[in-house]
Amino acid sequence: MKKNNYFSRKNSGKRREIKHFYGTEAQIWQSTIWRSRVIIVILLLGFLSVFFRAFQLQHLDVDTWKKRALTRYTETQAIPAARGKILDRNGAVLAMSILKYKLGIVPAQFNPTQNQIESFSNLIDKQPDEIWNIIKKRDGFFYLSYGVNPTTKNKIQAIGITGVEFEQAYKRNYPYKNAFSTLLGLTSDKGKGQEGVEIAFDDQLTGVPGSRFIQKERGNTAFNEKILKKPSPGNDVQLSVDATIQSIAYASALSAKKKHKAKSVSVVVVDSQSGDILAMVTVPAYNPEKRKNLSLDEVRNRSITDSFEPGSTFKPFAIAAALDKGLVEPLTTIDTSPGYIMLNGETLRDFKPFGILSVSDVLAKSSNVGTVRVAMKLRPSHMHEYYETLGFGKHPNLPLGGVTKGTLLPWQNWDNVTRATISYGHGVAVSLVQLAQAYTVFARSGDLMPIGIQKTNFPRRSVKVFSDESVQSVRFMLERASSSVGTGVKAQVEGFRIAGKTGTAQKAENGGYSKNRYIASFVGIAPIDNPRFVIAVMVDEPKGIRTGGQVAAPIFSKIAGEALRRLQMSPDKTRQVFPKTALLKKQPH
Repeated sequence: MKKNNYFSRKNSGKRREIKHFYGTEAQIWQSTIWRSRVIIVILLLGFLSVFFRAFQLQHLDVDTWKKRALTRYTETQAIPAARGKILDRNGAVLAMSILKYKLGIVPAQFNPTQNQIESFSNLIDKQPDEIWNIIKKRDGFFYLSYGVNPTTKNKIQAIGITGVEFEQAYKRNYPYKNAFSTLLGLTSDKGKGQEGVEIAFDDQLTGVPGSRFIQKERGNTAFNEKILKKPSPGNDVQLSVDATIQSIAYASALSAKKKHKAKSVSVVVVDSQSGDILAMVTVPAYNPEKRKNLSLDEVRNRSITDSFEPGSTFKPFAIAAALDKGLVEPLTTIDTSPGYIMLNGETLRDFKPFGILSVSDVLAKSSNVGTVRVAMKLRPSHMHEYYETLGFGKHPNLPLGGVTKGTLLPWQNWDNVTRATISYGHGVAVSLVQLAQAYTVFARSGDLMPIGIQKTNFPRRSVKVFSDESVQSVRFMLERASSSVGTGVKAQVEGFRIAGKTGTAQKAENGGYSKNRYIASFVGIAPIDNPRFVIAVMVDEPKGIRTGGQVAAPIFSKIAGEALRRLQMSPDKTRQVFPKTALLKKQPH
């Protein structure tokens, strides 16, 4: 029995082992099936997602990917437009845009032969080693040279070097360089006006850029191009200035600045018949094509931006006003002794005693005391009205930037000293262009001709200021002031009668006047018998000799003489100069 029980327990254990074995195997099999199904589902989902993405790319997002491809491998570029020309009154080019190219390099594709790199380097004025050194420091596209002209561009392309690209650009060119620089101004690297005429007429001169569509290969190399819109050049601007007269004025001003070691020299030439500005010059000036280290002194157009006390060049206006009001006549005597006058405790002096003078001689001799005695006959309100009508204390009607209106105090603020000193050009500040405009009343029949810088086909409307009779008298006085009788004898022009007035004024500083800094000036009319020009000259801080008669008058003489010859004006018969050979008797044949 025990034996049977033994075998019975043994068989029972085997059955349990077999059952455990088969039970474990079934569990493993079931687990494997579940995992397989999960994997199949994941694979199926992955396949479906790939299929859906492919479908989406090919059918749903075609436009989006096309745009990305275009953005990545194509580009729309602006095509620069040429800026309009600036011309003088006769059509001479003063400023123009010249087509140039920027030369770019794609380092990954730049692989010239030795002969190619040598030819290439000669054309861009660089050594081969210099070119390679620059390329080694660059990873991507860069510009190697600017301002390549079309001929050089064609020669470079003919060499056949890969990795070289060109981009069209324009460079502003100024044929007259320094002579027009302070008037014309300059443009930025992007072709926008920055100073002078360039910025004043920027909207008119600026063109409308075009555009082009280009395709690129790997390495940023363009291989296809399509013009979408052609650029439209800017409009030309024609000025009233005469290039020849401007050049004459510039050369004369530059010479005078060097001779007198002056801080600056400015000149304005006006056609008194039309009001056209024929020249506007300031020295120092600059070469607009060499802009590094430019200073404000070189860029500033002092003829319009700077105001100064005009000194004796202001005297004719007070004399003309008194004549116009019938308060004096040319031969009215004025006692200027003892060479000074006391007003409110202030002493106003002449540079020397003159005694008794006629009104005509007061202007010719440039007597401060005589001018004061004439001016004090005028009511302050009337005196101020004349000055204001002449354009003082108001901005000239010019489109240029930085135009000063000068300083003319309201007459209610004048005391007797101010009233007196203004009459001879102290206590008032004017620009040179204001002074030139005001003198048109003496070149005409007493009417002020507004000035302009742009050529126009429409006549400007003048404003009556003085009577014809008054102006004729003052013009005669100004002629005497420019003769041996007066202070402006060096303004005379051989063969022509001229008229004008000198000015020598101490510069205002620290609430008073400098003892060694002066402004020398001269404003004149030429020729007297048929007035055509008003020429105003201002020399700032001449060294040594510093009077208007010695410093500024000779500048007027040179400019007026050459300008009159330029216009082929006939000399006055009484002062005609003939060559010596014209006086020889003809020899019999």
